[in-house]
Amino acid sequence: MINNLFSLKGKLALVTGAFGNLGLKIIETLASQGADIILTDLHNNKNLQKLKLIKKKFPNQKFYYFFADFSKKKERLELIKSLKKFKKLSIIVNNAAFIGAEDGKGYNAPFLKQTTKSWEHCLEISLTSIFEIVKELTPTLKKNKRSSIINISSIYGVYGPDWHIYKGTTMHNPAAYAAAKAGLINLTKWLAKTIGPQIRVNAISPGGISRHQPKKFVKAYVKKTALKRMASENDFIGVIALLSSEASSYITGQNIIVD
Repeated sequence: MINNLFSLKGKLALVTGAFGNLGLKIIETLASQGADIILTDLHNNKNLQKLKLIKKKFPNQKFYYFFADFSKKKERLELIKSLKKFKKLSIIVNNAAFIGAEDGKGYNAPFLKQTTKSWEHCLEISLTSIFEIVKELTPTLKKNKRSSIINISSIYGVYGPDWHIYKGTTMHNPAAYAAAKAGLINLTKWLAKTIGPQIRVNAISPGGISRHQPKKFVKAYVKKTALKRMASENDFIGVIALLSSEASSYITGQNIIVD
């Protein structure tokens, strides 16, 4: 009975930001549950290689892939037009988000050096694109019933940053990122009330994921956690499996903090 609750056999899922570290783990989770998956991310050779590895790892699943830059409205609209052709779509995981360029110009920078351009760019990718995708694909999801949308937010959509853990590093916490992720949490609640009961809508807010941050940052961060460690991508398998399946058939409008 438990296995049946978590099964996604015969389901078709869409995962945006598919080839990032968390995106790949989401794909593996859904494919392991039996879902066929539509993948979308930026077009580059590295992502093409990742796609080949995914298809090799899950030979029994169907994978459809589209490359799109979510900062460009034209590409988003073309993607949505293509996605409307998939009449069996019943799961969407909105994982795509703007993390920022490594040079930090206007975004990953001290507050007074953060620019309006970087603010708008972040919200375009991390919030506006999700609004557009969900709005345009809602009719498809409603027809399939018992559909599920999962929005990937962040603890920084819930809490203000503790600047102490950033001291002595070149890391920052952009205002645009926090605003986009907070907006996504409330959009989740709004959508749950608006497009339910046929579609459940939930958010996941990950805590800090270990990704080769400076040792000083990691040490300060770990001190603040009850489990005395940062997260890994594997820590999100369970909650993705839960929210995408019938195991969460009476859960909607929630923001599940995994930290």
